[in-house]
Amino acid sequence: MILKRVKIAFFGVLLIATGECLGDDLIASTMTVMPNSGERSLEVTKWPIVFSHAWSRTAETSFQGDVKRPGAEYDHFGIKQDLESLGATVFQPNKLAYASHEKRGRLLYKKCAGTTVSEILCQGSNPEVIDGIHHATLMYCSNAGLRGRHEFVDEASCRSGMKFNIICHSQGCPDSRYMLSAVRNEFSGELMYKHVVSWTSMAGANKGTSEADKIVNKFTLCLMDMCRPILLDIVFFIDSIIKNKALITTGSESVIALSRKYMLETMDVSCDPKKRIDCAPSFNEIYHLPVDPEYPVLYQTFVAQINDINHPCFRNNRKIWKSIMLAEGENDGYISVESQQFLYYGPGQSGGATPVISRIVSGSVYNKSYPHPGLNHMAFNDSDIPGLEGVSCEGENNENFYFSRIQLYRNIVSELAALGF
Repeated sequence: MILKRVKIAFFGVLLIATGECLGDDLIASTMTVMPNSGERSLEVTKWPIVFSHAWSRTAETSFQGDVKRPGAEYDHFGIKQDLESLGATVFQPNKLAYASHEKRGRLLYKKCAGTTVSEILCQGSNPEVIDGIHHATLMYCSNAGLRGRHEFVDEASCRSGMKFNIICHSQGCPDSRYMLSAVRNEFSGELMYKHVVSWTSMAGANKGTSEADKIVNKFTLCLMDMCRPILLDIVFFIDSIIKNKALITTGSESVIALSRKYMLETMDVSCDPKKRIDCAPSFNEIYHLPVDPEYPVLYQTFVAQINDINHPCFRNNRKIWKSIMLAEGENDGYISVESQQFLYYGPGQSGGATPVISRIVSGSVYNKSYPHPGLNHMAFNDSDIPGLEGVSCEGENNENFYFSRIQLYRNIVSELAALGF
């Protein structure tokens, strides 16, 4: 499918994509989140949406809405519930808060009941599937009305032919990439990319973050040919019991997986590519985004950054933001712009070009003399952002700014729908 120039205006939001979708020489576009007209309508996607949540999160605490709950949290499942209220079909699998991209990618496809990693990965004696795209497919295809939308004649043809739109955040992006390129659909026997029509990365950790490297270097101990931040294993074990009701003893592997070394140099953190030539390849070397003309996938990344680190709402981001500025450049307080964009598989412009369309997200302003201070890493999830209704982080006046998570995801879904996905 060729998209030479698309200009779509809806909900008062201008979205401009210039270039050839799924082709080369794509020109990045900007999505500015502007006040809506008050309408509650949505052009919904042909295929269901699947949200892939971030590191340290559960499905419940991911993709929250714009409304503050008692206790200073935003509404859980806020984005999902809003899209569903407007007619969209949305699944939000609950993976593990702390695990490698590979394990989380498998769980994004299929998760079973249990308390140990092997049980949750459906390796027990009597696995009970409770979550993931596998489970979503069973649920969707059991409904004759939903099957009829795609003219599937029966449940079997629906299960083997179902497709999805993936929207991911942070670590949810590399784990969904693993699923696309390495996990097979059990109903069709095909790799999962053949069951995905679009992949949308929101501040994805697609090249890792230098902060993870610092943590790995600081806390890692090498015992019996195995190197892991043991202290983090203990901390994450406790947190995993609380968040996932699971006995996770290797949670530090999630931090290793988010390091730039793991993503860009080698998945063997005990190996030094500068000293040895036989180090294992990097994650990005092995798991490229599949490109198949018979099964085209729209790959797009949405990039955010903090423009004014001195804004009161970004006080908790300042230390890491400054550290990443020195190591990688512009960032959102956790992930660099380069990592989010994911235009090349390797550092900088090395490793070969990806098939990604890179776009920028920013809030809007009512008064142009007050530039928007930008968006931090959790803007897409649960942060207090200048311009969200009622947000004042230290008593400051944010009335010149506008931002809405709800509006942003509505815009993305409507655009995917307009493109036929």
